[in-house]
Amino acid sequence: MKESYRSIYRICRDRSGLTQEEAAPKLGISVRALGSYEAYSIDIGKHMPPEDVVLNMAKLYGTPWLPLIHLKENTLIGREIFPDVELTDLPLAFLKFQAEIGDIQPLESAMRKVILDNHIDEHEIETSEMFIKELMEGIMSGWSLIFSAIEKRPLREQRSQVITLTR
Repeated sequence: MKESYRSIYRICRDRSGLTQEEAAPKLGISVRALGSYEAYSIDIGKHMPPEDVVLNMAKLYGTPWLPLIHLKENTLIGREIFPDVELTDLPLAFLKFQAEIGDIQPLESAMRKVILDNHIDEHEIETSEMFIKELMEGIMSGWSLIFSAIEKRPLREQRSQVITLTR
């Protein structure tokens, strides 16, 4: 089955190398509940995993970005406030991040002057909006870099083999 047709919860569990039978007790839920959560679709609208389970999945599966994707894909607020985070090739993600940071740096001096009095005046709004826009783009490219780097790590079982081989 292609990853695009599987839920984010199953993709994360699969990448961790755990089966449902291994993961469920570690999450404090039944195998049946885990299966229901992994079959969840916003279109169907039932069996969405509770937030505490999603947080536990993120820890267990080694996927710290899972709660963000959970909110983005499964809540109206998340879809509204979180821009799309792009998973790309790691070098491209790094170069995009550097480019976005480069767009922020020239605005730092002007923004420093804007915020010194702890108030944004009418004539400072344009500068602050430009800075915020570039900062948001930098943050999202940073998330993209983080997620791309995590995605390029070997699966949990492969990581243990890599550690063994490098000792």
